[in-house]
Amino acid sequence: MHKVPEALAGARVIDPDQVCDAVAVLADSGKVAEVATVLDVLGEVNRLSLLLALQHAGDLCVSDLAVAVGMSDSAVSHALRLLRAHGMVTAHREGRLVRYRLTDGVARRVLEIVSAVAVAPGALHAHGAQDGEAV
Repeated sequence: MHKVPEALAGARVIDPDQVCDAVAVLADSGKVAEVATVLDVLGEVNRLSLLLALQHAGDLCVSDLAVAVGMSDSAVSHALRLLRAHGMVTAHREGRLVRYRLTDGVARRVLEIVSAVAVAPGALHAHGAQDGEAV
């Protein structure tokens, strides 16, 4: 049985099997909208840079993120508010310091793909490597 929507039942369909497949993969419109939102948020270079920094360097505070991505503290704070509102980052307090962390979910999965293309290879100090050592 083909799943052509009722509203389009009279529409001219060339390949009903492919239309059925297309309708089936788009059935969860909520998930499609969620991914579209993630891609929209990731589509801005400063927000993408913040998320990549958090993904690869670990939890960072606003001032450290600002230095890392070349933004002002207030611009980073504003971007982090948006990223928190979309559930892409969380904040946790360490004494007087607030550190931000990337959450698990669609954004993290997309960032793994983006990282393969956009992130420079090399050893990262925060993950146990010393200068000159490979990770």
